Amino acid sequence: MARKPRVNDPGFYHIVNRGVNESIVFNEKEDYFKFMELMLKIKYDYNITFHAFTILPTHYHVLIETHQPNLSEAMRLLNSAYAAWYNFKSGRIGHLWKGRFESYMLFDEDHFWKVVKYIERNALALNLVDDVTKWEYQSLYLRLKKNKFFEIIDDSKILTKPLDEYIKWLKKPLEQFEIDEIYKEPKIIKLEDGSIKVVRKKLSEFFEEYKDKKEAIKAAKANGYKYSEIARFLGVSNAYISKLAKS
Repeated sequence: MARKPRVNDPGFYHIVNRGVNESIVFNEKEDYFKFMELMLKIKYDYNITFHAFTILPTHYHVLIETHQPNLSEAMRLLNSAYAAWYNFKSGRIGHLWKGRFESYMLFDEDHFWKVVKYIERNALALNLVDDVTKWEYQSLYLRLKKNKFFEIIDDSKILTKPLDEYIKWLKKPLEQFEIDEIYKEPKIIKLEDGSIKVVRKKLSEFFEEYKDKKEAIKAAKANGYKYSEIARFLGVSNAYISKLAKS
Protein backbone atom coordinates (compact mmCIF):
# COMPACT_ATOMS: atom_id res chain seq x y z
CA MET A 1 0.00 0.00 0.00
CA ALA A 2 1.32 3.42 -0.96
CA ARG A 3 2.13 5.80 1.85
CA LYS A 4 -0.32 8.61 2.30
CA PRO A 5 1.08 12.06 1.51
CA ARG A 6 2.81 13.64 4.49
CA VAL A 7 1.11 16.90 5.50
CA ASN A 8 3.31 19.53 7.11
CA ASP A 9 0.85 22.43 7.27
CA PRO A 10 0.23 24.23 10.58
CA GLY A 11 -2.62 22.60 12.47
CA PHE A 12 -3.66 19.93 14.96
CA TYR A 13 -2.15 16.44 14.74
CA HIS A 14 -2.40 13.17 16.66
CA ILE A 15 1.09 11.65 16.56
CA VAL A 16 1.95 8.03 17.39
CA ASN A 17 5.24 6.13 17.31
CA ARG A 18 6.07 2.62 18.47
CA GLY A 19 9.18 0.64 19.28
CA VAL A 20 10.53 -1.63 16.57
CA ASN A 21 8.82 -5.05 16.79
CA GLU A 22 6.62 -3.56 19.53
CA SER A 23 9.63 -3.63 21.85
CA ILE A 24 9.88 -1.65 25.08
CA VAL A 25 11.44 1.77 24.53
CA PHE A 26 10.73 3.27 27.95
CA ASN A 27 12.09 1.02 30.68
CA GLU A 28 12.52 3.25 33.70
CA LYS A 29 11.70 6.70 35.04
CA GLU A 30 14.90 8.15 33.59
CA ASP A 31 13.71 7.23 30.07
CA TYR A 32 10.33 8.90 30.47
CA PHE A 33 11.93 12.01 31.95
CA LYS A 34 14.43 12.25 29.10
CA PHE A 35 11.63 12.06 26.55
CA MET A 36 9.70 14.82 28.34
CA GLU A 37 12.85 16.97 28.41
CA LEU A 38 13.02 16.59 24.63
CA MET A 39 9.34 17.47 24.33
CA LEU A 40 10.08 20.72 26.14
CA LYS A 41 12.97 21.39 23.80
CA ILE A 42 10.93 21.00 20.62
CA LYS A 43 8.06 22.99 22.16
CA TYR A 44 10.27 26.07 22.18
CA ASP A 45 12.61 25.32 19.29
CA TYR A 46 9.72 24.66 16.89
CA ASN A 47 6.91 26.72 18.45
CA ILE A 48 4.70 23.70 19.15
CA THR A 49 1.78 23.42 21.56
CA PHE A 50 1.36 20.09 23.34
CA HIS A 51 -2.32 19.68 24.16
CA ALA A 52 -2.27 16.09 25.45
CA PHE A 53 0.15 13.19 25.59
CA THR A 54 0.90 9.84 27.13
CA ILE A 55 4.19 7.93 27.13
CA LEU A 56 3.81 4.18 27.49
CA PRO A 57 6.39 1.37 27.69
CA THR A 58 6.24 0.46 23.98
CA HIS A 59 4.95 3.66 22.34
CA TYR A 60 3.69 7.19 22.80
CA HIS A 61 0.77 9.39 21.75
CA VAL A 62 0.85 13.18 21.52
CA LEU A 63 -1.77 15.65 20.37
CA ILE A 64 0.07 18.72 19.15
CA GLU A 65 -0.64 21.98 17.40
CA THR A 66 1.96 23.32 15.00
CA HIS A 67 2.05 27.01 14.18
CA GLN A 68 4.58 26.75 11.35
CA PRO A 69 5.08 24.14 8.58
CA ASN A 70 7.63 22.23 10.66
CA LEU A 71 5.88 19.09 11.90
CA SER A 72 8.28 16.68 10.19
CA GLU A 73 11.40 18.48 11.43
CA ALA A 74 10.15 18.68 15.01
CA MET A 75 9.10 15.02 15.25
CA ARG A 76 12.27 13.87 13.51
CA LEU A 77 14.33 15.61 16.20
CA LEU A 78 12.21 14.22 19.03
CA ASN A 79 12.47 10.64 17.78
CA SER A 80 16.10 10.68 16.66
CA ALA A 81 17.41 12.48 19.73
CA TYR A 82 15.65 10.05 22.07
CA ALA A 83 16.79 7.02 20.04
CA ALA A 84 20.43 8.19 20.08
CA TRP A 85 20.30 8.81 23.84
CA TYR A 86 18.54 5.51 24.59
CA ASN A 87 20.88 3.43 22.42
CA PHE A 88 23.96 5.03 23.98
CA LYS A 89 22.61 4.54 27.50
CA SER A 90 21.65 0.91 26.97
CA GLY A 91 24.51 -0.08 24.65
CA ARG A 92 22.20 -1.17 21.88
CA ILE A 93 22.66 -0.69 18.13
CA GLY A 94 20.04 -0.29 15.44
CA HIS A 95 16.65 1.26 14.92
CA LEU A 96 14.67 2.02 18.04
CA TRP A 97 11.41 3.02 16.39
CA LYS A 98 9.15 0.92 14.16
CA GLY A 99 9.46 3.51 11.43
CA ARG A 100 8.62 7.10 10.69
CA PHE A 101 6.04 8.48 13.07
CA GLU A 102 2.34 8.20 12.26
CA SER A 103 0.47 11.49 12.01
CA TYR A 104 -3.26 12.07 11.79
CA MET A 105 -4.73 15.50 11.12
CA LEU A 106 -7.79 16.41 13.15
CA PHE A 107 -11.11 17.41 11.66
CA ASP A 108 -12.54 19.81 14.21
CA GLU A 109 -13.14 20.64 17.88
CA ASP A 110 -15.26 17.54 18.46
CA HIS A 111 -12.54 15.32 17.03
CA PHE A 112 -9.95 17.12 19.18
CA TRP A 113 -11.69 16.22 22.44
CA LYS A 114 -12.27 12.61 21.40
CA VAL A 115 -8.53 12.23 20.76
CA VAL A 116 -7.70 13.94 24.08
CA LYS A 117 -9.83 11.42 25.97
CA TYR A 118 -8.39 8.51 24.01
CA ILE A 119 -4.85 9.61 24.86
CA GLU A 120 -5.51 10.33 28.54
CA ARG A 121 -7.25 6.97 29.00
CA ASN A 122 -4.64 4.90 27.14
CA ALA A 123 -2.67 3.70 30.16
CA LEU A 124 -5.93 2.76 31.88
CA ALA A 125 -7.14 0.90 28.78
CA LEU A 126 -3.87 -1.06 28.71
CA ASN A 127 -4.28 -1.97 32.42
CA LEU A 128 -1.10 -0.14 33.39
CA VAL A 129 -3.06 1.65 36.13
CA ASP A 130 -6.45 1.19 37.76
CA ASP A 131 -7.35 4.87 37.74
CA VAL A 132 -7.02 7.46 34.99
CA THR A 133 -5.28 9.88 37.37
CA LYS A 134 -2.42 7.53 38.27
CA TRP A 135 -0.26 7.25 35.14
CA GLU A 136 2.71 9.49 35.83
CA TYR A 137 3.82 10.09 32.26
CA GLN A 138 0.89 11.89 30.70
CA SER A 139 -0.69 15.31 30.48
CA LEU A 140 -3.33 14.74 33.16
CA TYR A 141 -0.69 13.83 35.74
CA LEU A 142 1.30 16.97 34.97
CA ARG A 143 -1.83 19.02 35.48
CA LEU A 144 -2.55 17.31 38.78
CA LYS A 145 0.96 17.49 40.23
CA LYS A 146 2.28 20.72 38.64
CA ASN A 147 5.75 19.12 38.58
CA LYS A 148 8.82 20.33 36.68
CA PHE A 149 7.37 19.12 33.37
CA PHE A 150 4.08 21.01 33.70
CA GLU A 151 5.52 23.59 31.33
CA ILE A 152 4.99 21.11 28.49
CA ILE A 153 1.22 21.67 28.69
CA ASP A 154 0.98 25.14 30.24
CA ASP A 155 -0.70 26.48 27.08
CA SER A 156 -2.85 23.41 26.38
CA LYS A 157 -6.57 23.62 25.66
CA ILE A 158 -7.20 20.94 28.28
CA LEU A 159 -6.60 23.64 30.90
CA THR A 160 -9.78 25.38 29.75
CA LYS A 161 -11.82 22.62 31.41
CA PRO A 162 -12.05 22.84 35.23
CA LEU A 163 -9.91 20.05 36.69
CA ASP A 164 -12.70 18.23 38.56
CA GLU A 165 -14.91 18.38 35.48
CA TYR A 166 -12.04 17.18 33.29
CA ILE A 167 -11.31 14.14 35.48
CA LYS A 168 -14.98 13.23 35.71
CA TRP A 169 -15.23 13.44 31.91
CA LEU A 170 -12.12 11.27 31.46
CA LYS A 171 -13.46 8.57 33.74
CA LYS A 172 -16.34 7.95 31.37
CA PRO A 173 -15.13 5.57 28.62
CA LEU A 174 -15.38 6.45 24.97
CA GLU A 175 -18.26 4.89 23.07
CA GLN A 176 -17.27 2.46 20.31
CA PHE A 177 -18.39 4.88 17.59
CA GLU A 178 -16.08 7.50 19.12
CA ILE A 179 -13.14 5.08 19.19
CA ASP A 180 -13.82 4.30 15.52
CA GLU A 181 -13.29 7.99 14.71
CA ILE A 182 -9.94 8.43 16.51
CA TYR A 183 -7.71 7.54 13.56
CA LYS A 184 -9.91 9.03 10.87
CA GLU A 185 -8.66 12.26 9.33
CA PRO A 186 -9.46 14.73 6.55
CA LYS A 187 -8.97 13.45 3.01
CA ILE A 188 -5.45 14.23 1.78
CA ILE A 189 -4.91 14.51 -1.97
CA LYS A 190 -1.57 14.85 -3.73
CA LEU A 191 -2.09 17.02 -6.80
CA GLU A 192 -0.28 16.68 -10.13
CA ASP A 193 2.04 19.58 -9.32
CA GLY A 194 3.15 17.81 -6.13
CA SER A 195 1.21 20.07 -3.77
CA ILE A 196 -1.15 18.72 -1.12
CA LYS A 197 -4.87 19.42 -0.86
CA VAL A 198 -6.66 18.77 2.43
CA VAL A 199 -10.42 18.16 2.29
CA ARG A 200 -11.72 18.76 5.81
CA LYS A 201 -15.37 18.16 4.95
CA LYS A 202 -16.49 14.65 5.83
CA LEU A 203 -18.46 12.64 3.30
CA SER A 204 -21.42 12.53 5.67
CA GLU A 205 -21.60 16.33 5.64
CA PHE A 206 -22.29 16.43 1.91
CA PHE A 207 -25.33 14.21 2.35
CA GLU A 208 -26.51 16.31 5.29
CA GLU A 209 -26.11 19.52 3.27
CA TYR A 210 -27.75 18.34 0.06
CA LYS A 211 -31.20 16.78 0.21
CA ASP A 212 -30.76 15.42 -3.29
CA LYS A 213 -28.39 12.43 -3.26
CA LYS A 214 -27.22 13.12 -6.79
CA GLU A 215 -26.18 16.67 -5.88
CA ALA A 216 -24.39 15.41 -2.77
CA ILE A 217 -22.43 12.91 -4.85
CA LYS A 218 -21.45 15.57 -7.39
CA ALA A 219 -20.33 17.95 -4.63
CA ALA A 220 -18.28 15.26 -2.92
CA LYS A 221 -16.66 14.28 -6.22
CA ALA A 222 -15.86 17.92 -6.99
CA ASN A 223 -14.13 18.22 -3.62
CA GLY A 224 -11.86 15.26 -4.28
CA TYR A 225 -13.73 12.15 -3.12
CA LYS A 226 -13.67 9.15 -5.46
CA TYR A 227 -16.79 7.32 -6.56
CA SER A 228 -15.43 4.21 -4.82
CA GLU A 229 -15.20 6.08 -1.50
CA ILE A 230 -18.72 7.43 -1.89
CA ALA A 231 -20.00 3.95 -2.81
CA ARG A 232 -18.42 2.43 0.33
CA PHE A 233 -19.93 5.18 2.46
CA LEU A 234 -23.42 4.58 1.04
CA GLY A 235 -23.06 0.79 0.88
CA VAL A 236 -23.74 0.55 -2.84
CA SER A 237 -21.76 -0.37 -5.96
CA ASN A 238 -19.32 1.93 -7.76
CA ALA A 239 -21.37 1.47 -10.95
CA TYR A 240 -24.50 2.71 -9.22
CA ILE A 241 -22.79 5.88 -7.99
CA SER A 242 -21.22 6.59 -11.37
CA LYS A 243 -24.51 6.09 -13.18
CA LEU A 244 -26.45 8.25 -10.70
CA ALA A 245 -23.93 11.08 -10.88
CA LYS A 246 -23.89 11.12 -14.69
CA SER A 247 -27.64 10.78 -15.17
